[in-house]
Amino acid sequence: MKNKKMSIRILFPLIMSVSIAFCIISCMILFSHYLSAYFIQKTVEDTNRQKNVLAQNIENEIESINDTINTIYYDTIKKYDLQDEAFSSILSNIENSSSEYINGLALYDINGTSLWHSSHLSATPATQESWFTQAKNNIETIYYGPKKLVYPDKVKHVFQISRYVEYIDHGKMKPGILLMQYYTDSVDAILQHYKNTQTSYCYLLDDNSAFLYHPFMQRISSDLYKERTINIALNCTNYKIHKFQGTKWLIERQQIGYTGWNIVLVSSLFNIHTENISVYYVVWIILLMVGIFLVFMDILLFHEFTNPVYRLLNTMREFGKGNYQAKAEENGIGELKTLSAHFNIMAEKLQKQMDEIRNNEREQRKMEKKLLQSQINPHFLYNTLDSIIWMIQSGEYKGAEQMVSLLAKFFRISLSQGQDIISLKKELEHATSYLSIQNIRFKDKFDFSVQADENLLQYLCPKLSIQPLLENAIYHGMEGIYDDGEIQISIYEKNSLIHIDVIDNGLGMPPETIEYIMHNKVVSSKRGSGIGVRNVDERIKLIFGNAYGVVITSELDEGTTASIIIPKIKKVEDIGYWSTTHDLKVMGL
Repeated sequence: MKNKKMSIRILFPLIMSVSIAFCIISCMILFSHYLSAYFIQKTVEDTNRQKNVLAQNIENEIESINDTINTIYYDTIKKYDLQDEAFSSILSNIENSSSEYINGLALYDINGTSLWHSSHLSATPATQESWFTQAKNNIETIYYGPKKLVYPDKVKHVFQISRYVEYIDHGKMKPGILLMQYYTDSVDAILQHYKNTQTSYCYLLDDNSAFLYHPFMQRISSDLYKERTINIALNCTNYKIHKFQGTKWLIERQQIGYTGWNIVLVSSLFNIHTENISVYYVVWIILLMVGIFLVFMDILLFHEFTNPVYRLLNTMREFGKGNYQAKAEENGIGELKTLSAHFNIMAEKLQKQMDEIRNNEREQRKMEKKLLQSQINPHFLYNTLDSIIWMIQSGEYKGAEQMVSLLAKFFRISLSQGQDIISLKKELEHATSYLSIQNIRFKDKFDFSVQADENLLQYLCPKLSIQPLLENAIYHGMEGIYDDGEIQISIYEKNSLIHIDVIDNGLGMPPETIEYIMHNKVVSSKRGSGIGVRNVDERIKLIFGNAYGVVITSELDEGTTASIIIPKIKKVEDIGYWSTTHDLKVMGL
């Protein structure tokens, strides 16, 4: 199967459209990537800002708590003797006046023995409590111990806050530990201001990584929820993006002062994309519209450039098919318009040259036909006149009269008032006159007959077409035959063409002789006119084209048939059509 080449008019816009689509898709992917990075960075910054606010608020609350415990220490414990009645009443008043945020107070000696405590607190030794040992070992700081549930029915929790103190007992300064149970409500209220949803929440850890606050604390206590970000948060310095459960999570941590507490903020990045999906859609739609616009403009501009080229190409095709009146539209941009204009100039020049060539061809053909027709050998005229003189001398006046009459008719039709094309009827009369003259000359050496379709005699035929074939039959076909020679002229229609057959019953010819007759010049001789079968073939081809001419078939001892094939033409004007068609074929157009 022959491969069909794809037109550049389809291929180039297709390649450009695919390239634009690839660029648009790449831009969409890159933009989505950078947009995603922007939103993540923005989320990190927003979360970090919220974390700083939460941490600052908690530190402010811790500072307030520190002021409270320091006030109790410096204004009461370090000022009054333990044995004074005012000592106990002052601590009780402090507890009662601060009951909204202080659950209880207790003072222990350095060995963990309770020296004074609120009525609802236990007097159990505190040596095994972490808040006691931490305050004992770190005398310069206030220690924030673990959270403790104090009222299960109300779900009230306290921070166990302790510090190293020096109290007066019987006038002597002694070391001890002060415990203050501070309600967690104030810190919880700060953390509860954060949105705290399934995809964005915060929690607070103590120095042992135990929860001081978590929005899902009840579910964690019931083992319905497990926080997976604790270890990740404690191992990151500022923030970290971690993927688990098929989703990326942003985890940020910050330590609260010297307490050892850590506040952690957790946000789902998937939720970020969901919240900003409208931005993605807007950008994608804009890029898609830009891509469609670019493809449309690409096709439009490409067609603006190629349409003049294709119109010029179609004009050139029409010109190549022989439509020399075809002109290119002189439009387009820049050089395209100039190209069409120069093609029209070239076409006009070529048309003029073609007209000159056709005129020269016609003149040449006329000269060739006249030259061929002028080659009638005077020997025929001489021999005929010689025969007439011999008949007169022999007293055969009737035969001489008949021969003169036939000779006059022969030359009258040969002249035909200078016409090159005559009717088939006149051409047949001319051929019959020639045969009659030759039959008289050769003393009835052969017989001849004519079979012609009367309907065909009205059509035109090149003058002197049949006589050379008869001459060939008489001088070559009848050679060696005496009194039993036969020559037949048959005119009939076959495949809408006129066939003129000249048939003889002579000795026939081998293929080599037929080849010589048809492809070699026949010169004038004493035995014939010299026009020759090949000249007749050339004349017919010059007039009607290569599809017509003379065909010879022969078999040894069987005779020879020479056939003239011509088209059916009634008017001389129609010859121009056949000539023009032949000219175009000769010139390859």
